[in-house]
Amino acid sequence: MRRSVHRIYQNIPEFRIQTQDGRKKDNNGNPITKKGDKHPNIVNGYIFSETVQLADLAQTKTLFPEYKSIHSQVLQDAIQRVQTTMDNLCFT
Repeated sequence: MRRSVHRIYQNIPEFRIQTQDGRKKDNNGNPITKKGDKHPNIVNGYIFSETVQLADLAQTKTLFPEYKSIHSQVLQDAIQRVQTTMDNLCFT
């Protein structure tokens, strides 16, 4: 199992490129984030694990077949809850 987890996170990219315009709009109705925007995955040595984990959810389900029976929204919510807890713990 340890080797499988290592395979998921061995090559975390420093940046991710947004693949479509964001859903949130400014006051003029324009998307706040746009396709092609570059966002960091690592800032000051801190890995935005929520972003990486959400992006790799399909790969995680492949490596851990028991996760296939769990609805993806439940897994996404769990990832976001852990991130929120870590943010509150580390940044307060």
